[in-house]
Amino acid sequence: MTRLLRSEWRKVLTTKLWWGMLIGCVALTALGVVSQIASDVNSHAGGPPGVAVPDLLSQAMTQRNIASTAAAAGIFAIIVGIILVTTEFRHLTSRPTFLVQPRRGHVLAAKLVVAAAVGLLYAVACVLTDLAIMVPWLAARGVTIEWTGGGVLRTLAGALVAVAIGAIVGVGVGVLVRNQIAAVIGALAYFLIVEPLLSVIPYVNDAYRFLPGAASNALVDPGSGGFPGGSLTQLQGGLLTLGWGLFFAGMGWLITLRRDIP
Repeated sequence: MTRLLRSEWRKVLTTKLWWGMLIGCVALTALGVVSQIASDVNSHAGGPPGVAVPDLLSQAMTQRNIASTAAAAGIFAIIVGIILVTTEFRHLTSRPTFLVQPRRGHVLAAKLVVAAAVGLLYAVACVLTDLAIMVPWLAARGVTIEWTGGGVLRTLAGALVAVAIGAIVGVGVGVLVRNQIAAVIGALAYFLIVEPLLSVIPYVNDAYRFLPGAASNALVDPGSGGFPGGSLTQLQGGLLTLGWGLFFAGMGWLITLRRDIP
């Protein structure tokens, strides 16, 4: 198993994929943090003359929203998980891979571990980017960050876990679909278009909080959704997100055992 992990890790590090996606998720996080803080600053400064406008940046909810921007790495982790698997089928390296290790479950397990590690790396980079912008900016405005009382640390920890699990979901999707373009486009369409649409459809939105994206949001910032029937707690969101990841991975494992290797 150690050799498999080393081999899968080498496949990641010897390509441009991992650092290209890392730059993308860090840039997206930085853009999100800057735009959100700047928007809150402008809303505070744009009040009527003589009327005291509360500083949104001092509110715990606003600080959690800024911290949750670190979870932007999630969609990048999902894509990396997908590509980590589908590249094998696209370039036909799956043949030597499964010839060297005919136990397909071991190969899939190694990919899951490496994908989760890459996702965690992305999450750490995004959390550090988030903090590097948020902490000095809020300190310059004399705002105290509610690390524990306001749940900021809890949100950052949730983002780390959510992104790592997102990579596991990506591996499962990649094994199920195999076609790289279809898997990536399908995942982007689902998380960016389909699932948000389901949240506003009457009757259907009652079950929205149990879907992968909503569960991941609850893991990062519980109670932020305001969904019909109530929002999930952070523990519930974490368990459900992990359950979705294991479900996709398990389905991928079962299908891998029964499919011919291209």
